[in-house]
Amino acid sequence: MRIVSKSIPFSPREELLQAIAPLSDFLFLDIETTGLIADQCEIYLIGCVYYQSDGWNLIQWMDTTGNEEKEVLSSFLLFASRFHYMVHFNGDRFDLPFLKKRLEAHSLDQLTEKVNSLDLYRVIVPCRRLLGLPDYSQQTLEALLDSGRTEAESGGDLVKVYRKYIVDPEPELLGRLLAHNEADVTGLLYLLPLLVFRDLEDPQFRVRRAQANYYTDHDGTRREELFVFFRLQRALPAPVYAAADHCYVKIEGEEGILKVPLYTEVMKYFYANYKDYYFLPEEDMAVHKYLSSYVEKTHRIQARPETCYTRKESSFLPQWELFCTPFFKRAYSDKELFFEFTDDRKRDRGFLADYTAYVFTHIRNSQ
Repeated sequence: MRIVSKSIPFSPREELLQAIAPLSDFLFLDIETTGLIADQCEIYLIGCVYYQSDGWNLIQWMDTTGNEEKEVLSSFLLFASRFHYMVHFNGDRFDLPFLKKRLEAHSLDQLTEKVNSLDLYRVIVPCRRLLGLPDYSQQTLEALLDSGRTEAESGGDLVKVYRKYIVDPEPELLGRLLAHNEADVTGLLYLLPLLVFRDLEDPQFRVRRAQANYYTDHDGTRREELFVFFRLQRALPAPVYAAADHCYVKIEGEEGILKVPLYTEVMKYFYANYKDYYFLPEEDMAVHKYLSSYVEKTHRIQARPETCYTRKESSFLPQWELFCTPFFKRAYSDKELFFEFTDDRKRDRGFLADYTAYVFTHIRNSQ
């Protein structure tokens, strides 16, 4: 077994970790395997980055003969026992289950349940629609955050290199294997700014101002939209541009703009208990039966679900899952919901902040 250890001249966004636990509690992990199926394949290289008083350090354990997996795992297990957080990229799906299987295969102890998993891939998954990247591999995200990584071989590419090294242990082959693992595990440090995207899981927006804007669309219709200018608690490490259902959001750094269509028209509020209402065709509205004595029988009919409404002309904003009541529709069968954008709501920054977070979450979660 070969063990490589060295310091890393790098200062990542340490404050993002320190908000969770002391730096010395974190162990960054990446494994290299001879295949994807843990029952049939082995771990030949484990790389870790950790913090101590002199800064960040790298340590790697490598099976140099093809018969030292148990020794590699034992040494890693002893080293990892003092850490409380395991940081990785997609390790919840691959690295950790693979490790578990290989430890079982050699009748070794498992990683303690007190070790918390911090999967940077899972941090960014909820924000995929917001970033619009071609894929969400580690190297693509490193490029987004300008890590400067130049090593481009994949773990799959290196399996053949490792098998060749076992037969003919040339230094050049060893260097490629170690360099790829080092790039993967140190690359996790460059991905730490992704933790800021956790702020968008339950966004807290500070509204600076809101304004309405008129425009003419492609068919010449005059339309209106609401712009909300807001600020995040801290700057995002990459810009966000996304849209859904005619709503659009842009965030650059800590500054954001939300654009939502604003509808000034007549909409309908539908009563649920239609059997208690009459519909007045001439008035185009429903009234409760306790008012029936004021309406001649010839001017009223029993209301149906689709005619049990009252009409209102005002300004309305869209909603999907119910955000604000009462809710309005254009027609009974419509799935689109709206609420009245009253003067009080226009002046209420707290309300605007809540609505901005609501629309943003809808955009983020739309498929």
